[in-house]
Amino acid sequence: MSCEEEIRKEAKKIMDEFVKALEKVKEGEEDVGFELEEDMRSPEAKEKESGFKERMLENAPKKKDGFVVAEKKQW
Repeated sequence: MSCEEEIRKEAKKIMDEFVKALEKVKEGEEDVGFELEEDMRSPEAKEKESGFKERMLENAPKKKDGFVVAEKKQW
């Protein structure tokens, strides 16, 4: 028996064992997911970040008229 045939035989054996193991698993419907307590787009979230623009402008190396000046990348 060639090496390739042995590999195929072993792979089939592994797959058959896996299928048998899956048959024993019980299927059930579960709700998967979560709900956010606080929506990031809510008006309250906007109020919390009132100093965001000022912090961004402080950290920006180049700015003009209250906006960050950035280089557009050429592809």
